[in-house]
Amino acid sequence: MKPQPRKPQTRNAASTKLRLVNISQKSGLGSIVVQYSHSGKVKWFTTGQRVTSGQWQEAKQEIKAGALDDNTRPKAEQNQTAKANAHIRTVKANLDGIITAYIQAHGEKPSLVTLEAQYNLLKAPEAPAIPDRTNVLEALESFIQNKDVKPNSLKAYTSLRQNLRLYAPAAAWEVETLTIADFEAFQKWLVGREFHNTTVERRVIAMKKFLESHTDKLTFHHRDLKPIYKVKAPKNLIVVTLDTDELKALEALDLSTQPRLERIKTLFLLQCWTGLRFSDVIYLNSTHVHNGVVNTDIDKTGDFSSVPLFPASKRILDSIGPNPITVTNQEYNRVIKDVIRILSEQVPNLQREITQFHQVGNVRVKETKAKWQWITTHTARRTFITMCIEKGVAQHFVMKWSNHSDARSFRKYQNVVQGETAAAQQLIEAFEAS
Repeated sequence: MKPQPRKPQTRNAASTKLRLVNISQKSGLGSIVVQYSHSGKVKWFTTGQRVTSGQWQEAKQEIKAGALDDNTRPKAEQNQTAKANAHIRTVKANLDGIITAYIQAHGEKPSLVTLEAQYNLLKAPEAPAIPDRTNVLEALESFIQNKDVKPNSLKAYTSLRQNLRLYAPAAAWEVETLTIADFEAFQKWLVGREFHNTTVERRVIAMKKFLESHTDKLTFHHRDLKPIYKVKAPKNLIVVTLDTDELKALEALDLSTQPRLERIKTLFLLQCWTGLRFSDVIYLNSTHVHNGVVNTDIDKTGDFSSVPLFPASKRILDSIGPNPITVTNQEYNRVIKDVIRILSEQVPNLQREITQFHQVGNVRVKETKAKWQWITTHTARRTFITMCIEKGVAQHFVMKWSNHSDARSFRKYQNVVQGETAAAQQLIEAFEAS
């Protein structure tokens, strides 16, 4: 019997599909590829186009309408979404054409190797995106990972990174095309999410320092980035601190059945009795004690600190020995509120309401909550400074211990209200006795 000629394979002739793959956890960007399968194996052909999952429509096999467009750009740079979609469709069409022609000539689909070889001969130009562009989010991640960033500064950069990840337009930001207007729009977005002006200012400072490492690629000077909302010094700001009775109650608080809370309580007390910043106290251990003095290097200033070894700090350092209490700033802030909340059930004064005022954009916002809810990691440092001044320690000694060189910034750490009633009573008694 004469063998029958093989029928051309027509089923799934153009068996390619556009997909978004390899989505980066750092930037949120993924690569659009043309997927081809043969004999149970799959190959991806890159289109050179990158977008976020939110900008991609899987069902329609295209980038969402307007996702890449920016009407603030020159006309020549507009309609980027349409151009990008046209490009990825061209790549897919070229591959589909090769597959169809091969099936017609050979009666079967080409292998992965064959398709790749033939496609390379007809390879479409790379994606419309200009080559050698630097994605801002990826560059910021690299900056955080590779630069010798101090713990205090690290928080500023990681907070900036977290906000930029949530701000959709930032996914497409490139250092070479970034504008001041882009970052001003980001600031407005932060204010729209009720970030205080002081917080927005910190994001601006962090961005400026990061962009300083890319000055050769910027279209503007990094120093020209400025907060769009004024940061006014708050009037009648209440510096929240613990008083002596609250501090004693905290030390007596039994959290032995909750080791995580007990550990954070101990760290907070150590900070209250040394006045050290978070970035320094997390490295503190018994080996830093010499002749009744706690000696340590100051991370923020590169200076050296010597603080008297008070009885409470001695007890703590003796108990932890050579092992410092390490914790992230975020966990510390979160858990210390749980500790002080439990303490407030025994100390009614911590339930007292305190009202503070903040600027959010051009709006003055009033915020009232219980004292314990205002407690943060920085409260411990303020408590140390206020307690020392209240007990009559000379200011120049306290500034030396807390590593302050500027009296103006030092005053921001003092709770001028704490002890005010007692001081007034002392004056009245002194006046009546005269």
